[in-house]
Amino acid sequence: MLKKLQHKFMIIAFFALASLIAVQMVAVNAVSIYQRDADLKKTLLIIAENNGRLPDGFRTHDFLEDFVHPIIGYEPIEKPPYSERYFYVKLKNNLVEDIYTANNPTVNNEKAYRYASSVLGSDEGFGYMGNYMYLNQKKGDHSLIVFIDFQKEVDEAITLASVSLFVGFVTTIFILIPVHWLSKWAIKPIEANMQKQKQFITDAGHELKTPLAIISANTEVLELCEGENEWLTSIKNQTVRMDGLVKNLVTLAKADESKIRRQTAKFNLSKAVSETAEGFETAAKLANRNFAINVTENIYYRGEESELRQLISILCDNAIKYSDEQGIISLNLYKSGKSIIIDMYNTCEYVDPESVKSIFDRFYRADQSRSRETGGYGIGLSIAKAIVERHRGKIRAFTNGTTAITFKIVL
Repeated sequence: MLKKLQHKFMIIAFFALASLIAVQMVAVNAVSIYQRDADLKKTLLIIAENNGRLPDGFRTHDFLEDFVHPIIGYEPIEKPPYSERYFYVKLKNNLVEDIYTANNPTVNNEKAYRYASSVLGSDEGFGYMGNYMYLNQKKGDHSLIVFIDFQKEVDEAITLASVSLFVGFVTTIFILIPVHWLSKWAIKPIEANMQKQKQFITDAGHELKTPLAIISANTEVLELCEGENEWLTSIKNQTVRMDGLVKNLVTLAKADESKIRRQTAKFNLSKAVSETAEGFETAAKLANRNFAINVTENIYYRGEESELRQLISILCDNAIKYSDEQGIISLNLYKSGKSIIIDMYNTCEYVDPESVKSIFDRFYRADQSRSRETGGYGIGLSIAKAIVERHRGKIRAFTNGTTAITFKIVL
């Protein structure tokens, strides 16, 4: 239970921090893309305003630079005019007036004119064509179309995204170390509290054994002296019930202790299940139940045999107690791939599908009156779940309509 709690804490903390890093990465890259786009548009406007040329000491500003630079006392480096790969085409009445390609040696006049012709009929303003951003500016019968190569900005954006992704991945992995340590620290109070509860149950169980033994002995003496009567019989029955409850509580407390070294060995699970279940056939007949046992032979499993026998006993006892008159009970053991499956099915008068969610809770009883009549303590299935989980298996209960229930164990 503590391990599960620790794992949940680690998963929640890890995903919270990882999500924060991811948001920061996305924000940084989004701002970077926005800034580069704004920088290109400003450069195009400056070229258009300066008759197709970049002025000496060309410099662009964006909102982040304007905010940060005054604080850190740093001025952006001036960009030389030829650092921007651009060209333009001037037209009058759709006839070429001037073409400038000196700042982009990969483009000649013919190619520049083809590009300009492609956007001549488009709306005035900014646009994209291939790896160029353009500005189509019209003044009367004059048109100025300026193209600027933004491949460098794309490469820089890809580099930034790759670096931030790598840094984010490495940071996320390193987060696991403090998260693991913090998870242990976070569950220490819970672990200490649970240890105290287990110790209390164990100590109380040992302390109760003596008075229960004395009450039982005194009851037998009174029966010998006075003979049997309903009051002595009631005392004797309740003493036996109390003794069984104490033993189950101690068993459940020990079952939660994962640090106990257990004696596991490979054994014939088919034989263990058959022998344990066959011991309940007589009880099933006396209770007027139809009990079928279907066990695949020679299934071997490595675990603690005595605990798995106890598991089968709990399931069989529970099925007999809570099945209906002339009810059907079936126990199945078989293999499915690499897993070993144990199914316990029984019909019943009525089962609330909502109650199945709490059926493994300690002291839970779907029907209080029925549980008292059958002598149940409400912790048998809790012990069964603890045994399965200690063997690293899974157990779940589900209803078949409202008149049958199935317990499925996967080992």
